[in-house]
Amino acid sequence: MTKTEAAKAFLELAAQLRHEGLLAKESGPVKAALRLEDGAAVVAELDGADITIQELGAAPEGEPFLRAFLIKPEAKALLLLRGTYAPRIADAMRALRAELDDMAQIVGLTARVARALEPRELARCLRGRNSCFVREHGMLITGRSLTEALTGAILLEKAAMTHILAQKIGGAKRVPLFSAALMHLIYQKKYSKINLGAESAREQTAQAGEAEGGPVRTEREQTLREQIVACGRRLVEEGLVQGTWGNLAVRLDDAYMLCTPSGLDYRYLTPDDVVKVELATLSYGAQRKPTSEKRLHRDLFTARNDVGAAIHTHAKLCGVFAAARKSISGGTDAALRCAGHALPSTGKLSRVAIQALGERSGCLLMNHGVLCCGADLESACQTCRAAEEAARGQLGL
Repeated sequence: MTKTEAAKAFLELAAQLRHEGLLAKESGPVKAALRLEDGAAVVAELDGADITIQELGAAPEGEPFLRAFLIKPEAKALLLLRGTYAPRIADAMRALRAELDDMAQIVGLTARVARALEPRELARCLRGRNSCFVREHGMLITGRSLTEALTGAILLEKAAMTHILAQKIGGAKRVPLFSAALMHLIYQKKYSKINLGAESAREQTAQAGEAEGGPVRTEREQTLREQIVACGRRLVEEGLVQGTWGNLAVRLDDAYMLCTPSGLDYRYLTPDDVVKVELATLSYGAQRKPTSEKRLHRDLFTARNDVGAAIHTHAKLCGVFAAARKSISGGTDAALRCAGHALPSTGKLSRVAIQALGERSGCLLMNHGVLCCGADLESACQTCRAAEEAARGQLGL
């Protein structure tokens, strides 16, 4: 990455942080750093609408948070920011346990609290992890890309919020240890290269399509693909999904469903990225890899003839109830029950989710998120919104 490319990336980062509420005047400036090709670093201070950029050495004394590059040699991006809930965790706890699957995957079993922004503390807290809380600073995030660092910041702030708000309803429970360790290992080993090079991946897909003469689609299929893209982007804008966490599926006909691909940020999603999956076998040919939750969607379509679309999100306030393992009263057509624990992408997850759903249009997934469904994509989207609003009301926000 060149300095010019870094400056453009910082501008995009600032816009995304503002959207997520992580770049607000009252929370102070955000420091960001990108490693250049020659090993030097470009550092930006984001303060409201102002951005100050300077090129520095690898770990100068004036910017101690850059030492994280030495501790995490695979990291290409750093973020140091306060957030809203993160400082309350940083100043009151020694570590925060993973109480939602997404934190377990991207951070680990715990997020440690560094007592100061100094090498020994950072090394202790970042060992085996890519993020930590920092006393008097909030949180420090490392990432193999700026996208991964941004997602890490959103999820760590969300984890802090979940822990604090869940105290209103009896407190959050940690993700079962074996599940948390397994999910973290899988995430670290198979983090999608799509987000590390989204532009080139899309270009290769387009070239492959041209070589085959382009896909043959019905008007209905093309319309549904466009609806999936539009719905996915709305979910991001409304804060109901973070990064690549969450997935959508629509019943195409008796033999196929359309679903979002694995590991691709919704901001980059196009109709051609949507994957056509055979319901009977879950096969998808030479397309992009579909969401890892394709089994959950397929099993729901099989169990419920009235369901034409399903959305699984990691909505923030629904996540508070999922972490506390409590139902949400009211909301859509009835209370949203909390399903029992199951590892993502497994047959057990399908069974417990379908049981918790019954004939309703939504349920919570323990320590995980929320599953909403409907006759079509728009009704499923409305259920997602209604569930989050019901959670907001029950939490008194």
